[in-house]
Amino acid sequence: MPKVKKVPAPWLKSYKKIRKNCKYPTGSMYDELLRACEQWPDYLAYNYFGTKVSYSEFLAIVEDAARGFVSLGAKKGETISVCAPNTPEALAAIYAINKIGCVASMFHPLSAPNEIRDNLNLVGSNLFVAIDIAWENIKPILAETKVERTIIISAADSLPMIPKIGYKVLKVKELQKELVNILTKNEGTMNWDEFLGAGRYVVGGAREKMDPEDVAIILYSGGTTGKSKGIALSNQNFNACATQARTFFSEVLVPGATMLGILPIFHGFGLGVGVHTALLSGCGVILVPKFDASKFDRLLAENKPNLIIGVPSLFEAMLRNKKIRKMDLSFLHVLMSGGDSLSPKLKHEVDEFLMKNGSRTKLLQGYGLTESLACVCANPLHAQRDGSIGIPFPDMYMKVVEPNSPIAKKAGEIGEVVISGPTLMKGYLNNLKETNETLQMHDDGRIWLHTGDMGYMDKDGWVYFASRLKRMIISNGYNIYPNEVEMAILAVPEVLIATVVGIEDKARGQIAKAFVVLKEDVKPSEEIREKINESCKVNLAKYKWPRQIEFRATLPKTKLNKIAYRDLQEESNKE
Repeated sequence: MPKVKKVPAPWLKSYKKIRKNCKYPTGSMYDELLRACEQWPDYLAYNYFGTKVSYSEFLAIVEDAARGFVSLGAKKGETISVCAPNTPEALAAIYAINKIGCVASMFHPLSAPNEIRDNLNLVGSNLFVAIDIAWENIKPILAETKVERTIIISAADSLPMIPKIGYKVLKVKELQKELVNILTKNEGTMNWDEFLGAGRYVVGGAREKMDPEDVAIILYSGGTTGKSKGIALSNQNFNACATQARTFFSEVLVPGATMLGILPIFHGFGLGVGVHTALLSGCGVILVPKFDASKFDRLLAENKPNLIIGVPSLFEAMLRNKKIRKMDLSFLHVLMSGGDSLSPKLKHEVDEFLMKNGSRTKLLQGYGLTESLACVCANPLHAQRDGSIGIPFPDMYMKVVEPNSPIAKKAGEIGEVVISGPTLMKGYLNNLKETNETLQMHDDGRIWLHTGDMGYMDKDGWVYFASRLKRMIISNGYNIYPNEVEMAILAVPEVLIATVVGIEDKARGQIAKAFVVLKEDVKPSEEIREKINESCKVNLAKYKWPRQIEFRATLPKTKLNKIAYRDLQEESNKE
């Protein structure tokens, strides 16, 4: 191993009172949760539509769930899959899985049947925790997996008798009725209460020691090719993320504060910062399984969160909500935007809005990706620079290089942004080739994550995002890889060519638009359009579906005879 050399860190002079280095935990995610529960037993751990649970109460649920998994035969080192939104049961399952020395594989509850099958088979799960609304897509593929027992949870499981906020996803009677139907008609399923009940016969604490470097969580992303890949993240990754964030934002990540847990737990930003960082800081998490922009005002009025992390479209929804315009927002101490590019226009509009409504904070922009646990740099509270994604967190390093190269660019020059530090993933699961392409050792002796994002760093170490090296669409904070969508469209026999681009959309930031050339003698029709839509429904999660489909006789080409997708994108954005 080459000796690790000192890396230039010009951003440190902007730290002011922020500590430059951190002392990191030496245990697991569960170990750190246990520490927090012992330190703040009576503080609020989470609030779920009026169901308020303290740290000590949450720990008890985690302990019961851990025994539940052991009663079903879970053994240290195995992977248990979780397909659910932000519900108390899913949260307890994650920490319980960690406690017994297993790995939690997290994925989107709106995943298509084939995606669910592939994710389950990638990790070989025998046990599966799934939300009831995903059952329609789960049932057809279970026989093609190793799953032996599925624990079906519902968004209604932890609701109080009369929910305070009536989100569509929380139609209690309908959800409870559907859950009963699933459980009575399908062998190998059990509900949450039955699962916890099974654990009561397990003697002991059902705890297994985990090393900081052991894989704790698997999240999913398209990597660099578009096909979904499992991202292996360790206990250290999560605990380091929480430690760094608590150090960087020490004034606001304080015991007793509340965090709006609106970003999904199957994404790095949502789980790593919105939940794990919050809980390890003594903060209460306001769990929201599904965001409804029309009810945003009621969500804020009922809960008065101190911290909100979200994608830009969340803050656009805040500006559009007429009732929020009349609210006193002095309870907001930090707003952090990530997951997508934040336009300077939106930031300034939100900043003005906050000031008019009594909040002293501003909308801070951050940056990260799942492979580095979603947040590696941000604008600090004491200083912001227009258009910048901020400065690196303590012990994180960033530099700008020639794309796919270790050669550093000068200050102000655009190149590929690369990252080094303790939150970097272990690698892509069962994919050594792409792991080695993404995690590269440079001559300074450090492992650097090549992000595929283009940007530059100024002389003071502030980083600016420019564009994406990869053809990737970000819609509402979710990554959509055109190649994946194109493959689903090309599965339709009548289709000859398909090209997918991201076009501007006020609500989502971007949406996928498909340009389709049909085979000779096949004419465009609604029947063909429906076939394309159906293929996308079968093969892709809902957020990946093309929102627009345009039939063309030919597509423009570059000088190298490649499809000129940028021309199509620019043309569409002008319409």
